[in-house]
Amino acid sequence: LILIYLVMAALFESWLLPLSVLTTVPMAFCGVYWVMFLTGKQMDTISLVGSIIMCGIIVNNGIVIIDHINQLRRGGLGRAEAVLQGGHNRLRPVLMTTLTTVFCILPLAVGRGATGGAVTGLGRALVGGLCAGTFLTLFVVPIVYTIIDDLQVWTRDFFGSMAALGGAEQRAGTKDSPES
Repeated sequence: LILIYLVMAALFESWLLPLSVLTTVPMAFCGVYWVMFLTGKQMDTISLVGSIIMCGIIVNNGIVIIDHINQLRRGGLGRAEAVLQGGHNRLRPVLMTTLTTVFCILPLAVGRGATGGAVTGLGRALVGGLCAGTFLTLFVVPIVYTIIDDLQVWTRDFFGSMAALGGAEQRAGTKDSPES
């Protein structure tokens, strides 16, 4: 997760925006654990490998949405319009990525074929995590993006006003000094 965060920080040129994407990863693990619980399969090393793969796909989906929103904002759209348009424009690519992966992994998750039940945990972890993570990516990422953007604007305004206030006090102090 740290490596994913660093790559996204470089991509977005921000230390805060990657957090909007990474918020879905812990929540996607809920899907992993529910599928494992409902199917009676215990978490093992192979299931954890599936969870790591799931993290990569979920983060990729979030990057697709956030990057498009940023492009729309640089193109002149306001934040609310960019978030709505970005979510609408990237809905199909995100769903296509998830559905193709889930349908390809389904035979592995069921445990049929040459592998038998040896790697069913990997398939089940991927299917559960991707289904939950995709739903969360489509709704949670834009919401957290707006919250983080509000936080960035507030921080910039707060420190800008503090700097302006400090500069005004310093200018006022030099006018009142006996040396002037």
